[in-house]
Amino acid sequence: MFIACRVILMCNVNDVYVHFPRLQVLDEGGDSLSDECVKEKLRLLQEFLLTDTQDQLKILEDKLKSSELSTEVYMSEVKAVLKKALGVVKEDEGVEQNRHLNGFSENGSHKDEGEQEGAMDTQEEGDAIKSPSAPKGRGGRRSKADSEPKKSPASTRVTRNSGKQPTILSMFSRVPKRKSDELNGEATNGEAEVKPEEDITEETPPPKCPDCRQYLDDSDLKFFQGDPDDALDEPEMLTDERLSLFDANEDGFESYEDLPQHKITNFSVYDKRGHLCPFDSGLIEKNVELYFSCAVKPIYDDNPCGVPAKKLGPINAWWITGFDGGEKALIGFTTAFADYILMDPSEEYSPIFALMQEKIYMSKIVVEFLQKNQDATYEDLLNKIETTVPPAGLNFNRFTEDTLLRHAQFVVEQMESYDEAGDSDEQPIIITPCMRDLIKLAGVTLGKRRAARRQAIRHPTKIEKDSKGPTKATTTKLVYLIFDTFFSDQIDQNNKDGGGVKRHRCGVCEVCQAPDCGKCSACKDMIKFGGSGRSKQACQKRRCPNLAVKEAEDDENMDEEEVLPVKETKKMSQAKKKKQTKNKISWVGEPIKTDGRKEYYMKVCVENEIVEVGDCVSVSPADPSHPLYLARITALWEDGEKMFHAHWFCRGTDTVLGESSDPLELFLVDECEDMQLSFVHGKVNVLYKAPSENWFMEGGMDDDIKVIEDDGKSFFYQLLYDGDCARFESPPKVTPSEDSKYKFCASCVRNKERGVQEVPSVYEPLEDEESDSKVFYGLATLKGEQYRVGDSVYLPPEAFNFGAKAVSPVKRSHRKDCVDEDLHPEYYRKSSDYIKGSNLDAPQPFRVGRIKEIFCNRRCDGKPDRMEIKLRLYKFYRPENTHKGPKGAYHSDINQLYWSDEEATVNMAEVLGRCQVEYAEDLVESVQDYSSKGPDRFYFLEVRMRDGCYRAKRCACIKWSVVRGRVLHPEQHRVVSVRECARSQGFPDTYRFFGNILDKHRQVGNAVPPPLSKAIGLEVRKCVQERMRENATGDFLIIGQPEKKNIYINVYLYC
Repeated sequence: MFIACRVILMCNVNDVYVHFPRLQVLDEGGDSLSDECVKEKLRLLQEFLLTDTQDQLKILEDKLKSSELSTEVYMSEVKAVLKKALGVVKEDEGVEQNRHLNGFSENGSHKDEGEQEGAMDTQEEGDAIKSPSAPKGRGGRRSKADSEPKKSPASTRVTRNSGKQPTILSMFSRVPKRKSDELNGEATNGEAEVKPEEDITEETPPPKCPDCRQYLDDSDLKFFQGDPDDALDEPEMLTDERLSLFDANEDGFESYEDLPQHKITNFSVYDKRGHLCPFDSGLIEKNVELYFSCAVKPIYDDNPCGVPAKKLGPINAWWITGFDGGEKALIGFTTAFADYILMDPSEEYSPIFALMQEKIYMSKIVVEFLQKNQDATYEDLLNKIETTVPPAGLNFNRFTEDTLLRHAQFVVEQMESYDEAGDSDEQPIIITPCMRDLIKLAGVTLGKRRAARRQAIRHPTKIEKDSKGPTKATTTKLVYLIFDTFFSDQIDQNNKDGGGVKRHRCGVCEVCQAPDCGKCSACKDMIKFGGSGRSKQACQKRRCPNLAVKEAEDDENMDEEEVLPVKETKKMSQAKKKKQTKNKISWVGEPIKTDGRKEYYMKVCVENEIVEVGDCVSVSPADPSHPLYLARITALWEDGEKMFHAHWFCRGTDTVLGESSDPLELFLVDECEDMQLSFVHGKVNVLYKAPSENWFMEGGMDDDIKVIEDDGKSFFYQLLYDGDCARFESPPKVTPSEDSKYKFCASCVRNKERGVQEVPSVYEPLEDEESDSKVFYGLATLKGEQYRVGDSVYLPPEAFNFGAKAVSPVKRSHRKDCVDEDLHPEYYRKSSDYIKGSNLDAPQPFRVGRIKEIFCNRRCDGKPDRMEIKLRLYKFYRPENTHKGPKGAYHSDINQLYWSDEEATVNMAEVLGRCQVEYAEDLVESVQDYSSKGPDRFYFLEVRMRDGCYRAKRCACIKWSVVRGRVLHPEQHRVVSVRECARSQGFPDTYRFFGNILDKHRQVGNAVPPPLSKAIGLEVRKCVQERMRENATGDFLIIGQPEKKNIYINVYLYC
């Protein structure tokens, strides 16, 4: 404040007029100024007047409020005070001119031939302005009369530098080199003249407005020229009839919670001091009060005229919309009373608003482009920007790369705001490749790092955790061994940083500094909000953009790393082997079994090495770059050639473990083949490492079993590997019989069992179902699962079709050129068929059917063809398969079905699995409890009948039939259900029966009805009580009081 006052009042009048051009206009009016002009003049100079002048004005204002002065007298007094204040400025101008004439230049000092006697003491502010005590810099040559030393009347102390205290900078200033007398050619009898140092004075920075932070001496600074006389305040303007959307006879809004919306034109935005300023420079975010004056129009009106309004605001927020394909980006203001959509600025505000429009349209292009092109590169984005033509009416005609880089900070901040408004499962567009490149090229700061200085501040009461404490790598010895082997660089016990590499949020951006919202799912799980604290997830509103970009870059770098080509995994039986040139192969002993032409042996000698059944050998591959194949010999025989049956092992490198596996560990696989003994390379030793019997309690203990040393011929195995599922299993224990030990292969047994399960089979033929072309069965098996008549099964979508015609998805009509703009004023915004999150390409769910018949067709010889088993089943409709189309599933449960009497015939091999379908009214529990008890559970309540219109009819009496699963209603009388039988017997609905349908019927039929049991019990109780009263001292004594439901009688007989 004081710096600004000093600078303004020390300048001449012309300089004041440069700072305040409006003041010059007002001064031209002289004393004939109106009251409004005097108020405006006072408002311009209020902050820059001296303290005494401000006090005088305040006293006058208080007298006016207390009615001590009239308005006319008050205005005349104010004019006099302002005239006197400007007179001081003019007087200062004359003083400055006199100083120049006396040899004092601005910020200069008087050069004295001798030392100056004293320095002036500090005086009041007014004296400092009129005759500043600070010495000035050296001027030109002056006359002797003007160079007389001047003494200060306040002090007689003599200083060396004309009364000025030397500054620190002056101490380090260069001192002119002293020339010797001999070089100058003259001698000096006295002391050399001491030249005063050059004064180094710091330039005072130009003053700034405390509100909009604009330089007051800037020639581009503009003032708001004022409102028209008929302008209305915001509350009065909003109630104007010209802005009403309803007539006088209409009721109006149903809800007044939302703010009204209007359009504004000819607008200007300014601060409290009347400076025109942009609204996108962060002033609103810093709680600076900005106001705007404009002409307000209804939301539907596009005319340039409107209701004049003044000083609307302050502006609470400004926003951008129109990212859905329209040509224009809509900008709006939000105040405490309404929302306003900007149209055209005023003439004086147009240069300021043009620059903001360029940034806003740039962000609109980027957002709409990234919505449809998530994988676009920076070059694609640049091509889109350069080929986009800006809308008409703007001050620019094309976008360039310089435009994008110049407004990169604003564009990225809009991307962050757009991501914050998205759903939690949406991929943020800030991490797309083109945005990451833009952030790097332009040096954008993410998250507005306003709290970067807090990074080094530590809380004095915060207790830091021990960074060298236990980590997850030291929980068990087994996990510790693995992590210490493969992640030694990431997790180091002696690392000074401690802990592993974990991605942390930056902690300094605005998002990280924000508090938890307490409303998202992550906050609700936090302990401080009453949750369990198990998820350990951060607030969804606090997604750090720096962390997101870093993770995306790390993932991309990981993808770009040179990845070794994955070897095509072939089965061991399909790999080519190399035949060895071995001549010394002979049988040891006599054959133990002869099966046709095959003679089986137990031992063979290969190159002076005895190999028995059960030993392991190595086989050379045809490709020498591959390691030796390893196999176990399960049989030895001769059938013209010396043969053996090999049960193969695979190395760890052939599994998903790759090179991280133990080079000595092998894995058993279900692959085997017959080979010649000439392929054998040599004998190896493979040890089975069985798990401990108490392995569950000994997890992580040190392994006491020491594997044989790595000599190239010693290996071990402990697991079975399934290559199709990449799964490791414990080897199943299969014990061969004594008769088949010489040729028993566990792989052959498992492969045979697996093949049997893959082929469907039928059992339990139904004799009462006779047909000339079919044979019916009651049981079928597939993949180890049993299927009976009445069971429900899953089928692929192409297994059968539905009778109801599928409703094609509704496609949005393309944009038409001839559209009535009055009826459809917003039609221009809809120019794309793109639907975000469309499920049109999603795969269809499984078909569901209920087995009616299991049969096989008869062959020509009358026997059933068991190679082709077929199912006759009833179709179940899903809601989307009915005439309602996809919309029918919007308000239905995902496990709700519709029963139909339509039938279809499918092959048993097409069955994908079984499911459970129940009639909802037969359930003893709610549908929700039934559905939550397990997967693959469905229910139905309605039946789809063949009436030509495919209308869904309600039917509450459908029951399953136990004869081939046929539904008897409405063609014939239905059977009585188990629940109906139980109700007729008197069982409550909460009583449960177990077993199949026949067992439940049998239990109900054989049971004593509960009402009969209750009646018998009551009669027994009545008889016993009467007997007790008659025989008080009878032959038996009843101990205890019988209860209502159960009677307990203890009888003691006396001899």
